[in-house]
Amino acid sequence: MKFIDMWDLHIRPGRSTAWRPRTDSLRTPRWVPDGRPASYLQEAHLHGARSAAAEARRSPSWLATTFELPGPLDSAALRTAFLGWIDRHETLRSRLRIRAVGPGADETGGNPRAERATLPPGEVDLVRDDFGHLTHPADVRAWIESVLDGDTDPLAWPSFVLLTVEHGDATTVCVGVDHLNADGYSILLIAYEITQLYRAVVEDRAPGLSPVGSYPEFAGVERAAADRLDAGHDVVRGWREYVEEGGGMLPSFPAPVSDGSEPSPNPLAQCGGMDWLLDSEEARAFDVVCKQKGGGLFPGALAALAMTARNRFGTERFRTLVPVHTRSQRRYLRSLGWYVGLAPVSLPVHAEDGFGQVMKEAGEALRTGLPLSGAPLALLSRLLGRPLAPRFLVSYMDTRWVPGARRWTEWDAAALRSRRFDDHEVYLWVVRNHEGVYLSFRFPDSELARATVPPFLEETRRLVRMIAAGL
Repeated sequence: MKFIDMWDLHIRPGRSTAWRPRTDSLRTPRWVPDGRPASYLQEAHLHGARSAAAEARRSPSWLATTFELPGPLDSAALRTAFLGWIDRHETLRSRLRIRAVGPGADETGGNPRAERATLPPGEVDLVRDDFGHLTHPADVRAWIESVLDGDTDPLAWPSFVLLTVEHGDATTVCVGVDHLNADGYSILLIAYEITQLYRAVVEDRAPGLSPVGSYPEFAGVERAAADRLDAGHDVVRGWREYVEEGGGMLPSFPAPVSDGSEPSPNPLAQCGGMDWLLDSEEARAFDVVCKQKGGGLFPGALAALAMTARNRFGTERFRTLVPVHTRSQRRYLRSLGWYVGLAPVSLPVHAEDGFGQVMKEAGEALRTGLPLSGAPLALLSRLLGRPLAPRFLVSYMDTRWVPGARRWTEWDAAALRSRRFDDHEVYLWVVRNHEGVYLSFRFPDSELARATVPPFLEETRRLVRMIAAGL
């Protein structure tokens, strides 16, 4: 499955339907007050969304997936599958609200905390909204984006929506979830789960899905652990040193990508795309070279990025943030939620250093940074007394072991992200699947960034392929 932007999505025309979750108990006791707190990620996301809404500048923040179910659609079976999926993941039945004023501020004097209420399983229904037959792929794409943008507001429940496009011989399913309730890995799980649930109804059998842990439960445990950090903790000291190394800021792309140094009131739209770094054979060869030199594929990819930054921009210290999954227990491995921490990475890269040496430094930087990933940025901002905004991020996922991964091509499955507006963010996602290794990316749609980022990525790709070829 490839992470792509909306403009790269291609879906055949067909009968288009939105399936909107609802409950008749929005103001009844069936919404059970829930003392489990939001995670720091969720709470920061809600505060950001509330501030944006107050300034009439809300932008979408959803993740989505599309995939095909073969054959004519059994609508009743799909409805049952959708409801089973909602019941399976408690975070979809849990709403978070922040008090506008009054009690509710956290004990450190920061922003008000979010209040949670949760529905028991079986309390959600679906309302179908038929949009008729859309006759052009561009119309399908525009309709999907419009519905996802409108129906995934993190400040409201539900912040997710389900869509279908019936083609006759198959049906494309689209599931969109605001980031409040899902990370990138979660999105990769959806096609398999809904397909299994659907086929189980059609074939009158059990779906064969293992029970999953609850993200609201995890969020409470994670938050309690984070709240034990203080300004003198080793983790916070490590972050302080990292931030001070960067002049008081988190890392940015190694070269300027916009004219202004501060966020503007009208941030730039981001552009992006996806390029293959290596096919499956080249990926195996690159992995072998990396292991022979004492590393692995991701440290090798980081080293290639660092060497390219040195070659193009004269950068002798490569700094970035690396997302780290926090699915620390087996029950959370297939759970929908925002299971992500950030690790600070900083490594030297000198003109005389070859690939093996830089990869060694990358591996050491990852080992140093990983223990710091349990500290949420919102908490660190308060403890360090300065705003911390991610600007340059390099992510890695090996998706070969995700359930259903070998059938993604058959299902025409894709993962999507919403449009983004930011003057400074450059985000790179290195993803390995059964077809090889690809690089998904986005950056500000500025003249400066367009002249800087794509050539940097192209040179990185050439370097990675040379290393894979043993050159």
